[in-house]
Amino acid sequence: MNIKNMFHIEKSAYTSISGFFSAYGDFGAVDGLDSDIAKIRRDGDSLFFENESFSVDAKFTDLGLGVVMREDTLVAKRNITLNRYTSRFCLDGGDYEVYTQFSCWGNESSGGWQELVTGVEASNLGIRTTEEATPMLAVRNKGNGRIFVLHLMPSAHWKIRVSRKRIPTKDIAIVVEAGINDDGLAMHLKSGERVDMPRLVAYETQNTRDFDAWKIHRVFNKLYPRRVLPVIYNNWLNTFDWINVEDIKNQAKTASELGVELFLIDAGWFGFTENWNAEIGNWNENLVGGYRGRVGELADYVRSLGMKFGMWIEPERVLKCTEAYKSHPEYYINGSNGIAFLDFANDEARRYITDIVLNLIEKYGLEYLKLDFNGSLGYDPTHNGFYYYFKGVKRFISEIRQKHPDIYITNCASGGNRMDLETFTYYDSVWSSDNQSPIHGFRIFKDTALRVPPCYVEKYDVRRFFDGFPNQYGHNLVTLPISCDGSTWARVHNVTCRYTHAFLTGGPLGFSTNIASYPESEKAALKAAVDRFKADREFYRTAEMRVIHDADAVTAVQYSDAELSRVIVQIFTSVKLQDKITVYPVVESGASYMLDGKALSAEDIESNGIYREINDVDCVTVELTKITS
Repeated sequence: MNIKNMFHIEKSAYTSISGFFSAYGDFGAVDGLDSDIAKIRRDGDSLFFENESFSVDAKFTDLGLGVVMREDTLVAKRNITLNRYTSRFCLDGGDYEVYTQFSCWGNESSGGWQELVTGVEASNLGIRTTEEATPMLAVRNKGNGRIFVLHLMPSAHWKIRVSRKRIPTKDIAIVVEAGINDDGLAMHLKSGERVDMPRLVAYETQNTRDFDAWKIHRVFNKLYPRRVLPVIYNNWLNTFDWINVEDIKNQAKTASELGVELFLIDAGWFGFTENWNAEIGNWNENLVGGYRGRVGELADYVRSLGMKFGMWIEPERVLKCTEAYKSHPEYYINGSNGIAFLDFANDEARRYITDIVLNLIEKYGLEYLKLDFNGSLGYDPTHNGFYYYFKGVKRFISEIRQKHPDIYITNCASGGNRMDLETFTYYDSVWSSDNQSPIHGFRIFKDTALRVPPCYVEKYDVRRFFDGFPNQYGHNLVTLPISCDGSTWARVHNVTCRYTHAFLTGGPLGFSTNIASYPESEKAALKAAVDRFKADREFYRTAEMRVIHDADAVTAVQYSDAELSRVIVQIFTSVKLQDKITVYPVVESGASYMLDGKALSAEDIESNGIYREINDVDCVTVELTKITS
């Protein structure tokens, strides 16, 4: 796709300010005035604007596959106050519908379409970038089926809006605006100061099922290659904050036998009292609660089993009742309900928390961190839209990596409340949700993969096994695996082992349950699954995912390399409404593939599909390998 055509750079009807950007501040409004049109300058695939108050440089970069990145930079030419800046794209007028995603704890990346009548807006609550909404939007022309897909990479509190507008003296158009959220925005910029607006990534498609998200996967896998995908144990969903060191050692022993590489202890290790929930911000080892001073002993034991040791910490939130807050209240932004937030825009505050984390790393020999953020702050009291806060968080992670370049860092923001493309430029992967039910977890994973490569998303085995269930109408009793049906064990459901093993592919593989109690037969099966994962993880590290069948009862996805030389299809059923299914994988035209020991042409696969019998709450896996001549 031609960049100039996509962004209407060459269409005179849309090269006014109205089709480029919108800005407002103490300098007045810059939004489509005829006097401003002549100030736009084009240079190749960049657009420039300049007046007496500021200049704007919008750089468009072709990332391949028709995917384009837009980077807007505003530079103040005098001291100004900026109340609004949004990048704009103009689409032809017509009938449209808009896809957005709602996101909250336990129900992440839940998307749907809505009719565009006047306008549709998606914006996040504040610091956590995917709380309430995710930074993507798809706009479909119902007349011709063409879809404009936009991804925003947050550098601040963000907003995306699409609306039907009449551009002055021109025509009715669909205008997509994206950038820093202007609610309460009043950025005071000194002469010469630069603001990098959120990067925007866009492309066109006609695919309503998954928006051809494989293009984003391929582009970002190249721009920001992942590390080797690890096998992880996290103790949280085993017993939550009920901590018994001997039990955790028992889990560690089983984990090492299964092939786990990173072993992490979650919340509950810190503070001065037995109630860790009242100690958020006191990042000292608890001697009277939690592990009662035995964290170092446990770390040594984990390392003796050949695994790397890690800890959970929540560096951005503090309780006002803690010694940490009382010692340095100037380091924090006050929130509600007795909560405050470390001010990462404050260099001194950032150095304070960086030193704490570095000391923990050195004291316990940490090689793995899980950084959480369980608080909401929707308004920046400095009126900067958290722009400088975000820069501080990114610098915090960078300073940790400068000291410890090999450390693995998981992003956990109360489930998936910070799960966006920009975040994954400096975190390794994400604990996507506390809802680790394989059924719900697969739905969250599938819809999150519309926005991010699948290799970023960790998946966890959270089952328990119970004896004594009758086998249908016979007299044999069987052992059934039961999974939590949500973020706790308050509700449960059964799921086949094969479903769970298939679910645990695509990204880092994890366990967060009482694996020591698993039947020996399942331990052996899991050991084999982990071995297969390790053999295949280089494939999954760069794999692209496509959704090839999507319904409430049956969903099928395929993983493949860029050349479509290896295609792995997974057919997940949640409710059995059919006995068999035919799916149609995407393969290379003109090629031949091996399937079940037989050679099939791409034409045969595309025309006739692949037929499989399916069962209730199960997964069938199919692999095709391209035949090389």
